[in-house]
Amino acid sequence: MSEEYGKKIFFLDINNEIIYPKHDRDSSKITNLVDEYKNFIQKRCGKKEYCIIASRSNKKIVFPIKGKGLYYGMMVTECKENDINESIRILKSISSLCTLIFTKSLRIEERQIIKKQEYISDLITWNFRTDEIAIKMGQDIGWNILNKCRMIVVNLNDIQNNIEINNKDLLKFVNEILYNKIKHIVRSDDENNIMGLRSDMFLILLQSNDEESYQRAKSIGTKILECCADNFNGSVSIGISGHIENYKNIPDAYTQATEAAKIGRHFLGDNKVVSFEDIGFYGIFKKICSIGDFQSINKDIFKDLKQYDKDENLDLYITLKALIYNNMNTKAAAEELYIHYNTVNYRKNKIVEILGYKPWEMPYLFNTLMAIISDFFEK
Repeated sequence: MSEEYGKKIFFLDINNEIIYPKHDRDSSKITNLVDEYKNFIQKRCGKKEYCIIASRSNKKIVFPIKGKGLYYGMMVTECKENDINESIRILKSISSLCTLIFTKSLRIEERQIIKKQEYISDLITWNFRTDEIAIKMGQDIGWNILNKCRMIVVNLNDIQNNIEINNKDLLKFVNEILYNKIKHIVRSDDENNIMGLRSDMFLILLQSNDEESYQRAKSIGTKILECCADNFNGSVSIGISGHIENYKNIPDAYTQATEAAKIGRHFLGDNKVVSFEDIGFYGIFKKICSIGDFQSINKDIFKDLKQYDKDENLDLYITLKALIYNNMNTKAAAEELYIHYNTVNYRKNKIVEILGYKPWEMPYLFNTLMAIISDFFEK
């Protein structure tokens, strides 16, 4: 292409990094020039097909490569002496050819992304006719699911509700920028670790090696959290599964990791790294809630309190929950409920009056905790 034009042409990607020629002696000059004039380029090329930069040595022409609303990058080269129209004609032809190539490449990449997402959906539910098919389908997309020891899920909690970036731009950022940054962290630990993106969640499988997997997973999770804090304007919850004994246990690992992320977020707050081992009895609480006797007992524990709330249009049970979650700190509970702390004290006395005991003290505290925690798992 440069031969046809008669001048050296530099091709840059959407991040203004040189694609070709990468190791040319003038590469740094071109990237510095584009960085210096980036606002000018954006403004001028938004109105015309090209723009001209009069640098100290000569004139450079910047010609965007785009098509059907998509921007693929740009070309930067010298203007042909005394023949700007001829320069534009040739560069326009080259741009059209590049657009065709990039569009085809993008479609292939999009098909690969769809194929990978479909595989992830099948993997976490083990929706395969045979184990051999599961392994083979993984290999077809570059995933070796054998010898994996832990799963990490990274929930981007605010991906649907980010108020500062419109949804289209946010999804593009997650797919093109954040994905590669997190992938770099994951692959730096072990090049055989695998990672995929499913909806608003990154899913990572760690390769087994001689290192202790719990600490490895925690370290990776912490680095990802730091990366998100620097690059993602939203809350994140990271969950880590227990040890994976066999590749057929990957669906169980997914359940454990997602439960750890959700439970950690609810009880510890946003932007935490929580392992399934860390959550103790919380990890099996959903199973406990499904037991018939538990449901019957749970229904009766605060029956009178909830009925009083309904009859008198009060929030005594909600106040009790706020007190428990805030370790009986009246001021903190009042702030959470947006009421005066004297109102909380009044409700505390009313709770004792109705129940006939203090539910925040033993031996009643155990039943109180079981009932309140079960509310989360019954959502």
